[in-house]
Amino acid sequence: MILSTHAVVGGAVASLLSSHPAAAALAGFASHFAIDAIPHWDYPLRSISLGRGANNRRLSFNTATLTDFAIIGFDACAGLGLALWMFATKESIWTIAIGAVAAMLPDALQFLHTLYPRGLLHALQRFHWWAHSKRVLTGMFGVGSQLAFAGTIAALARSFH
Repeated sequence: MILSTHAVVGGAVASLLSSHPAAAALAGFASHFAIDAIPHWDYPLRSISLGRGANNRRLSFNTATLTDFAIIGFDACAGLGLALWMFATKESIWTIAIGAVAAMLPDALQFLHTLYPRGLLHALQRFHWWAHSKRVLTGMFGVGSQLAFAGTIAALARSFH
């Protein structure tokens, strides 16, 4: 799943736990693995590798790398913004933000693992790889399925309020 989808789902889950920030963080984090198990599309990165066997220890900062970081940053910010817009109230804004960020965190830790493949990061990466769907959706169906999924989760969460 793309980071925006993870953030929207994490924000939706957090909105159901708005008075419990720690529970919202844990549930958002766990939601990442649950929805990664669903076949989905991921946008291509030109210089950054994720997943099994990825190694970014010799990552050079060139145009492709900066473009990848810009795409990832835009995706994460858009997802966080959407989650806050859809679910946050004045009282719950921090809990929604925590849930959305926690839902995106496993992908950042996956990248960190490619730099430092040891200990807890290694165990988490093995679990991430195990939980991740091996089936990849392509083209507009892949994009549309994520929009539909995030929209459905958002609607379900809103219906509980």
